[in-house]
Amino acid sequence: MPHFIFDCDGVLVDSEPLSMRVDVQILAENGVTMSEAEAHRRFVGKTFAAMLDEIATEFGVSFPADASDHKDLRLLNLYETDLRAVDGVHAALDALGPQHFSVASNSPYERVEAALRIAGLTRFFGNRITTFEHVARGKPEPDVFIEAARRAGYQPQDCIVIEDSVTGVTAAHRAGCRVLGFTGTHPHPAEQAPKLLAAGARRAFSHMRELPELAAERML
Repeated sequence: MPHFIFDCDGVLVDSEPLSMRVDVQILAENGVTMSEAEAHRRFVGKTFAAMLDEIATEFGVSFPADASDHKDLRLLNLYETDLRAVDGVHAALDALGPQHFSVASNSPYERVEAALRIAGLTRFFGNRITTFEHVARGKPEPDVFIEAARRAGYQPQDCIVIEDSVTGVTAAHRAGCRVLGFTGTHPHPAEQAPKLLAAGARRAFSHMRELPELAAERML
């Protein structure tokens, strides 16, 4: 049986709109005006540090050294009131079991742990959380998926990854994992699906109810 590795934001929890809201606020406070839609299009799946580096180069601005800490604090507060699990994910995980699952994320460990707790998903994952903080390079490099597979006692080729971003699919594909692209939380799912397939996803799907059947297909 394969081991399942899930991205967190946009796959397990519908957190991307909350994250983009905070990102846009922090950019505005530092003199950069950007819409949430543009922030989502450009930076979803990337680390916050990578976004700040790109913006700093593009706009010639400097960000406070504690900008990441401020984002984490604001977002964690927002999670407590507004965060929800992705529709159908509890049922999908129950249907895929009984087994343990892993998370591989470009978000900080503390934030992923809080997201799973708030969304009632900790029972599926425990402490099997690997983030960019545990590896030399975050997504789109393959490190986080290779490490997540190692911690679970699997080879990457024996893992099925569920990702929602081109950045994440690229990383998982580079790691040698089999990848399913999830479009259910994207604002334009029909446009996102071919991008995920081009990045290396074997199939794309739009609702978590589809996952158990897809995972059982022999082509995976």
